Amino acid sequence: MACLLINQHRELSMREISYEEQTVKSGNPLARFAHRTRMTVAVDLVTGVCAKNGTVVDFGAGPGLFLHTLGEARPDVTLVGYDRYMEPAYSEVKYAESMESIAAQSVDVLTAFEVCEHLYAKELDDLLEDAVRILKPNGALVISVPIMCGLAIVPKVSNWMIRSRSLKSEYTPTEVLKALVGMHVSRPQNPRTTHKGFDFRELREVVRERFSLDAVHMSPVPNLPWWLSSQYFMVCRPKRQPSSKTLVDSPDMYRM
Repeated sequence: MACLLINQHRELSMREISYEEQTVKSGNPLARFAHRTRMTVAVDLVTGVCAKNGTVVDFGAGPGLFLHTLGEARPDVTLVGYDRYMEPAYSEVKYAESMESIAAQSVDVLTAFEVCEHLYAKELDDLLEDAVRILKPNGALVISVPIMCGLAIVPKVSNWMIRSRSLKSEYTPTEVLKALVGMHVSRPQNPRTTHKGFDFRELREVVRERFSLDAVHMSPVPNLPWWLSSQYFMVCRPKRQPSSKTLVDSPDMYRM
């Protein structure tokens, strides 16, 4: 998950630390709690939509921590990762050479955790196109992205400053206030190494062009408004050709 996060910190003037140290084993107790809760939610959501003996592909799998954790909960599942930047760390996880190498309608669940916020528009379009192609008719695309507005922006900016050992932030005080109340903050031209200005609401509308939202989920506080959480999950189903009956989109649902 979020292999590009590691590339971000390699550019900082600080010691290189592992993905686990940045996430589920973070020295920051709030960050550690958020990442561990996020991992639990991800495993629960994928377990709930993956068929028995199904195949799960994780786009941007990094070293394979999520797939490894999923495999412990679902040993029947075939685990496939795809990552352009990192080497696998778990022997039970197979890695695809490319998304094109994955056969059409062969995947039960495609996941993209902590990735979409780092993609250019064309790359996101390619990912969604690949998802439609490789997912089985009843398959699901499960996405998670950071919530960079609402109350979460303050601890996120503070945590970044602590990790980088700097009093400077890529957010100005005005931008922090704008993000705090849910207003738009401009994104840098290069999304690879930053979350600044990312808005999950804009991504949701792009995803809805090809997919129906089966469920949404917030972490770490799922039963409260999104602006109190730090992570947004979407369980998406490819839109199919309508039948003779009229199809009506249903509103977002909150469920596990």
